[in-house]
Amino acid sequence: MKSLTIGQILNDYREHLKKSEIDELKSIQRQPSSFSAQAEELHRVLFDEETDFMNDSNADAHDRARGINPMSQEYTNRVNKKRIAFGVTPLSESGYARDNSSKEFCKEVVRFTKNYKEYRERKRKNAKQVVYVDMDGVLVNFQSGIDKISQEDKEKYGPNDFDEVPGIFSLMEPNEGAIEGYKWLSENFDTYILSTASWNNPSAWKDKLLWVQKYLPEVAYKRLILSHNKHLAKGDFLIDDRTKNGAGEFLGKHIHFGSESPQDFADWKAVVAYLKKLA
Repeated sequence: MKSLTIGQILNDYREHLKKSEIDELKSIQRQPSSFSAQAEELHRVLFDEETDFMNDSNADAHDRARGINPMSQEYTNRVNKKRIAFGVTPLSESGYARDNSSKEFCKEVVRFTKNYKEYRERKRKNAKQVVYVDMDGVLVNFQSGIDKISQEDKEKYGPNDFDEVPGIFSLMEPNEGAIEGYKWLSENFDTYILSTASWNNPSAWKDKLLWVQKYLPEVAYKRLILSHNKHLAKGDFLIDDRTKNGAGEFLGKHIHFGSESPQDFADWKAVVAYLKKLA
């Protein structure tokens, strides 16, 4: 999925747009609205093919149910070419959206255009966007703690319950680039640490605080939040390597960190490069 502004779409992707779509995009540019309203309007303009089924006749609906797209091949090829150009998943064989990539694309366009009401209001108040950063697997190299525990503990808690080893979090080291990355974030965003500690390991709650005090004593002072419900945090970005504990339901942008990231946020260098464009 590409990260584009409305201006870039109008300038560089005009061949994929109808005149009416170009006019509507220009109108969205001129009239800032809320983040959610602007994303919804962009989706209506850019991906109206996802609602084609709503106008199906009984025969068309029957075809779709059998996996046949009742729209012409020329039309389907055109909209899929546009979707691929934007980095959005093509339509299914029956003409339905396969996933929510088009909606996520539109949210990215709103973020990068930086012309929605909440952003403009924040700038007017000289306030910063809010970023939350996970610990395990993001700031912290979890494996470095596993490597230091006894063989007895490895056999007792492995392979799925290493987070319940007493004192394991005090043994962990920072991920490469994590400390420098967090310090950069703290200068450019309103930044907090949002992590989860094992419910069955009381030492984890203490050790996570001690880890922050050791590696980020000033920039993260009183900015540590421990919760099993990350979706309740209100903010713009969450950097997390998993979707568990509410991370997947976070209402802002989930920057899915790590080697398995679907959007190439494999390391801190990639995360900082992305957020530099949005600071």
